[in-house]
Amino acid sequence: MIQNCPVVVLAAMALFSQIQASDGVWSEKRAREWYAEQPWYCGFNYVTSTAVNTTAMWQADTFDPKTVDRELGWAQDLGFNSARVFLQFLVWEQDPEGMKARMKEFLDIANRHGIRIMFILFDDCAFSGKQPFLGKQDEPVPGVHNSGWTPSPGAAIATDPAQFPRLERYVKDIVGAFGQDSRVVVWDLYNEPGNGTRNASLPLVEAAFRWAREARPRQPLTMGVWGGESPKLTKTMLALSDVIAFTSTATSPRRASASIY
Repeated sequence: MIQNCPVVVLAAMALFSQIQASDGVWSEKRAREWYAEQPWYCGFNYVTSTAVNTTAMWQADTFDPKTVDRELGWAQDLGFNSARVFLQFLVWEQDPEGMKARMKEFLDIANRHGIRIMFILFDDCAFSGKQPFLGKQDEPVPGVHNSGWTPSPGAAIATDPAQFPRLERYVKDIVGAFGQDSRVVVWDLYNEPGNGTRNASLPLVEAAFRWAREARPRQPLTMGVWGGESPKLTKTMLALSDVIAFTSTATSPRRASASIY
């Protein structure tokens, strides 16, 4: 994926289906009815250009609504109507009410520009090689792709079941707060699960779906299949998703990467 750009211009298309019935998973009929009510989404991954990662984007001191307004205005002018937006567990844990207030402000801005949001709760991508941390973030390294990007919540927490009560509170609070909000179109619960952790992320993948369903959102739940996860993870993600999402990542430096959902 491409991140840390003012507006990442990505062609996005929807491909929704239901491949396997499971407790709580939407039926194929329900998924098709939901899809029939949706417009054609054209979207992009979004992180404010002033934020080196999700911590900087969502912390109170560096949350930047003026930049959000300007950049989503550019996106609107280009014809985009959706965006995929990463959250950060550590910021929520430090300041749950403040984080939700900033999310609401972000949604208010996006709505003014006709852009609906797919929020991402967890992320195993760790481009910087570091675990997430609060406070002032590292300065970006010029010319280095996502030099300051950190995961959410980080492998040490994501692969330790003893930490799951903390993560359960996070999922239920966020999904519970915005699960009836029409400005949120889909929940992408986990970006690239298994990236660096392989099957160690499987328990959190399964738990994230369970916790989110218990919050009873009106929106569908999904996790994007991205090709680097294990076959076991892939099968689980597809089986538990209400609608199918996938990420196409180009490997050539001459080609743009795209999230397709």
